[in-house]
Amino acid sequence: MKALHEWSHGQRSQLRVVLTDIDDTLTTNGQLCAASLDALDRAKRAGLLRIAVTGRPTYWTLPLLRLCNFDAVIAENGASAFWLDGKGVQHALFYADAQTRKQHRQRLERFAVQLEQRFPGVKIALDAQQRIGDLAFDIGEEIPALPVESVKEIVTFIREHGLYSTTSNIHAHASVMPFSKQTMTQRLLAEIFGIDDDAALDCCVFIGDSPNDASMFAHYLWSVGVANVKKYLDRFDTHPRFVTQHECGAGFVELINFLLDKQND
Repeated sequence: MKALHEWSHGQRSQLRVVLTDIDDTLTTNGQLCAASLDALDRAKRAGLLRIAVTGRPTYWTLPLLRLCNFDAVIAENGASAFWLDGKGVQHALFYADAQTRKQHRQRLERFAVQLEQRFPGVKIALDAQQRIGDLAFDIGEEIPALPVESVKEIVTFIREHGLYSTTSNIHAHASVMPFSKQTMTQRLLAEIFGIDDDAALDCCVFIGDSPNDASMFAHYLWSVGVANVKKYLDRFDTHPRFVTQHECGAGFVELINFLLDKQND
């Protein structure tokens, strides 16, 4: 991974879109600080689209859209996406229709009983009722962070039961279908913002910090890890091209400052 100052102006001259993870990328210790909100606002005033791409539940999207003023929000690692039209009306994309999602939810809830029996210290995440596409299990949000080997055992258990899984620094996710942050981002950009995937590779930068960002790090040419990504590099194969000096929200602010500072041109 390279430092931001090694990213040349020519390479980033076509950037139009900032794609950002939320937990420990935009936030710090679970808090959304004023500096991150200010950076988002400055990016908007500079003409950049700002899209949140998070593992957090679908029902987090409304406050992110309305209060943080994102142009769009992708939730549950790609299960859903939301945006507001020019009149402020909310629209959505989902990985499957409502009846299919209901069937998947029932299957996941049956599986959750099995997982909690196998791993008594692991419980469904507190945001479970706000989810429409996956279930998240707490591996480090309300409990002390589990060791890497324990997380691997949980992921293996999920996959052995015919489900798909990814992890963040706080959750192990289980889903019936294999959606991802990257696949929904590609769909949203093309269908709603008119940016096909070839163009997106030149005009998008993604910033994140954990294993469930791996599909984004692998796909987008311009990818950035906040400094705390270094804690998780052994958990996924494709790492971000660049890394900030600062962790969490300060790292996000560092990226926006770098992109908007004319002295870096």
